[in-house]
Amino acid sequence: YVPLGFHSYFSLLRGTLSPEEICRYVVSRGWKSAGIADINNLYGAVRFVKAAQNEGIKPIVGASIRQKGKNLFKAYIINGKGFSTLNKIITAVLDKENGEYNAVNYLAEYGWEGLILLTDNADSIKILSEHSKKNLYVMLAYGKAFASLLRLAKKSNLPAVALQDIFYINPKEKKLSDIMRAIDMNITVDELPESEKVRPLCGAVPDEEIKSYFSAFRQALEETCRIAEKTNEADSLGIIHKSYVFPMFNGMPEDRSFAVLKRLCYRGIRGRYPDISEEERFKVLKRLAHELLIIRKKGFSGYFLVVHSIVSKYPRTCGRGSSASSIVSYLLGITHVDPIRYNLFFERFLNEARTDPPDIDVDFPWDERPETLKYIFNRYSGKSGIVADYVTFGPRSSLREPAKALGIGEEEIKRLVRFLRIGERNRVPRYLLSIADRIHGFPHYIGTHPGGVVITPEIITSYTHIQRSPLGYPVIAWDKDSAENAGLVKIDILGNRSLGVLRDTIRLVNMKVSKKTNKQDKKIEWANLNPLYNSKTEELISRGKTIGIFYVESPATRQLLQKMGRGNFENLVIASSIIRPAANKYIKLFVERLHGKPYRPLHPLVESTLKETFGIMVYQEDVSRIVIDLTGFSPGESDQLRKAVTKKTRTIRLRKFKERFFRRGINRGINESVLKAVWEMILSFDGYSFCKAHSASYAFVSYKLAYLKRFYPLEFVVSVINNGGGYYTRQTYINECRRMGFSVLKPDINRSAYLYTPEYFGNPDYPYNSGVVNKDTDVPYKRAALRVGLMQLKGIRREFLFKLIEERKKNGMFTDFDNFLKRINPGISGLAVLIKSGCLDSISAGFTRPELFWQYYNTVHFNGSFISSPVPSP
Repeated sequence: YVPLGFHSYFSLLRGTLSPEEICRYVVSRGWKSAGIADINNLYGAVRFVKAAQNEGIKPIVGASIRQKGKNLFKAYIINGKGFSTLNKIITAVLDKENGEYNAVNYLAEYGWEGLILLTDNADSIKILSEHSKKNLYVMLAYGKAFASLLRLAKKSNLPAVALQDIFYINPKEKKLSDIMRAIDMNITVDELPESEKVRPLCGAVPDEEIKSYFSAFRQALEETCRIAEKTNEADSLGIIHKSYVFPMFNGMPEDRSFAVLKRLCYRGIRGRYPDISEEERFKVLKRLAHELLIIRKKGFSGYFLVVHSIVSKYPRTCGRGSSASSIVSYLLGITHVDPIRYNLFFERFLNEARTDPPDIDVDFPWDERPETLKYIFNRYSGKSGIVADYVTFGPRSSLREPAKALGIGEEEIKRLVRFLRIGERNRVPRYLLSIADRIHGFPHYIGTHPGGVVITPEIITSYTHIQRSPLGYPVIAWDKDSAENAGLVKIDILGNRSLGVLRDTIRLVNMKVSKKTNKQDKKIEWANLNPLYNSKTEELISRGKTIGIFYVESPATRQLLQKMGRGNFENLVIASSIIRPAANKYIKLFVERLHGKPYRPLHPLVESTLKETFGIMVYQEDVSRIVIDLTGFSPGESDQLRKAVTKKTRTIRLRKFKERFFRRGINRGINESVLKAVWEMILSFDGYSFCKAHSASYAFVSYKLAYLKRFYPLEFVVSVINNGGGYYTRQTYINECRRMGFSVLKPDINRSAYLYTPEYFGNPDYPYNSGVVNKDTDVPYKRAALRVGLMQLKGIRREFLFKLIEERKKNGMFTDFDNFLKRINPGISGLAVLIKSGCLDSISAGFTRPELFWQYYNTVHFNGSFISSPVPSP
């Protein structure tokens, strides 16, 4: 007997077992194979296959297809073709707009080659058997009478197979399944209909019980073994790929893609390195040849070209992450920091020993990202999707949600959650704690990854099923880790508010320049803004005046910059990388050495690697480089060690690496005290850290923003506020504006736009026209100010404010209070906000704010007939 009916906790809010728990249980029972059949999804398929391989059992992967409250059939995958067919079925079933779709009719029309179908639905049996009887079984469910199904099987000349749906192992978890069903339906357990409860017979039972139940028809048990034999081994199911799944660029095979990539890179040399010596050119060509060789071996060319096509369409980007260490990325315009000049380690991104697929991370302005995604999904329609995110029960929701399902009142739930938050677990009822601990980490619903996009060479259902997100994006079945394990290579398309700040500051500066009569100032071009090594910008950074500047505005980073007293780009990269929770000891050492304190390198073998950081390991790739130089680790081994340090579930793997590190180091004659010092420094990368390429890419954006803050401070702060701020609240940036000497003007019915705006007075040929010079910026500021936008007004709908601005644009400014009321009627609630905020002071004709209320009432009640075309009340 082979158990085919396991349901993991990816049968959302029904099952209680992780894929790994299922496999461990199967091994404990002595079974050699087992099947999983989650409801309308394959979310757990990759994890199940990986866990089965680790446990030495054969995985049988399928899904239970359910529509309109009816169980139609179970489909198990024989091979890659069946996997693709099942993906198409699940995709159609999950499409809520495809209400007329019927999975049984689809199979009856197109067949189910590559699948094994099991069903106890009489209608499904009738429809499907008329098409074909191959790999079609009548399902006899444990706990249900099956005499009539046996007769139907005989009449239809179909084999019958025994199956038990298993949603839990421990009988006590039957109650847990009911609680999760209540959570899903947002009702209490007492209100849960019988039809929604998981049957008591859906818990695991001994083999003897199964055999006893089907003793009258033992052949049904034997058929489970035949089904297991029919399915291919895990490597041939099509779920997990032996090599990376890269997108194809314009349908070109890899050899043609490589030729195009090579040509684009050589063309890029002219743009990135216009004036270089022969020696420098030799370095560039040598590095490029090395990278292209590995890219060709790995079949990575099409991937680079796809990303290049995206950033060419939307060029306001910051390519970051380890991909910024690649000169190919730099030459294609995907990244913007020279990897040769700044000694960026390519092997951190890609090396011949790397087994997991690397990805390219590209940031776009936060409000341009949706348009970028839309372009990708249109251009690669049917071959693209966002990586899923399994939103799990967290520390609080794992207590709150079951408590609601059990009928506990809202106030009591808040009290219990508070006890949990402050660590007083003993004050939470034990039964609730056990439930919370059990479901903590269970998937609750399917969300979307912050930016991961997968583009496949063939139709995407050959690789995964998809479903639509609330925003209409196609979402693949798997999260980041499962997609990676399946071999799917993602592109991270991320939104970054600071790129919006950079864009908007440039736009405001250029608007001001275009209004000048003196044209000596030139407009700033996004692509050509490269202000590195500007002395006044360096001074601003070295003094920690970086509020509003992305990546370096936190109190800790500003304090470090002040202690360093260095504002050049190279030290900005170091500062933004060394700030990490476990590195306080090394931050202090670095600052002391930066200011001249003598030190002895840890070992001659690592001296050159850590020379620019004074013997301190700052970047992720320092871990890789040091263990390679010191102990002879291969690039692949060193990369695995780096990952083990930064992973939360690292203890066992890290212990093995530590033993290997010390053993090899001692064998190479390295003193044990040196090895201990190096290992301690490696552990400072615990939790999270950055590779140098990532920090350099972000530091480049930081430096550009620092330059704009230094020379265009008002436009910079306006852009920070309008793009939603950064590390701090909006008020902090308004205060920063005041600290720089600019007035803050209240909202005004005639002068305020929806967003905040800079306001200038006097001769536009001068940036801020006369007044005392700001010592931080060398810019006179007395004749410029920050105008608060109408967005700041609370209690008025955005739609009303947009209509107000449109009315002003169409028919001119409001001349007085009466004119305002004639043209637009905000209603009393909206008017109250406008009056109290001072927005109407400029058209009040000397009336006080309370007097404006009286004037409104007199106008409306005694002369209300003159108010024409009132705008709906906000």
